[in-house]
Amino acid sequence: MISSENTKFLLRKIAAGDSDAFRSFYDYYYSQIYRFSSYFVKSPQVVEEIVSDVFCTIWQHRKKITEIDNFEGYLYTITKNRALYYLRQDNRILLTDLDLDLISDEILSHDENPEMLVIDNEFSAAFKNAVDELPEKCRLIFLLAREEGLKYKEIAEKLSISEKTVNAQMVLAIKKLTARLGKILFFII
Repeated sequence: MISSENTKFLLRKIAAGDSDAFRSFYDYYYSQIYRFSSYFVKSPQVVEEIVSDVFCTIWQHRKKITEIDNFEGYLYTITKNRALYYLRQDNRILLTDLDLDLISDEILSHDENPEMLVIDNEFSAAFKNAVDELPEKCRLIFLLAREEGLKYKEIAEKLSISEKTVNAQMVLAIKKLTARLGKILFFII
């Protein structure tokens, strides 16, 4: 584990363009960022892309990283934003597989950083509020898919509606949730 002082020293060296320091940073944070990304995206290839993008972003903005008070919180926020951006852009978002409570418990259990806990709790609360604000039918369909893990066909049969209606309502739910959560995520940074 890298101490807070060692992290600051490493970040100063990275800011000065020291590629060896960046390699040490990469080696230390790679597995944490990979694991965190994999809670959002299930494809190992896509997770690799996200992780690479995060580290490229850090390197590209290296001259400003010493100005960040909570660098680890910043790193996790960049990762979360990159993962959600990917999901939004490629319409591959599967919020039914995204359990933010699990992310809170598993990811942050090793890190007792209060700021990260606050950020994650705020995101979790925002997600739950966004779901609660969906139109009634849309929310019901979304929750049947997310919480009960039902397939569109099963939801259609259960509610006596067409699969196309289920699909349309899920698309609506995902658009509304992505729009709402995207705005919140940009305020967190």
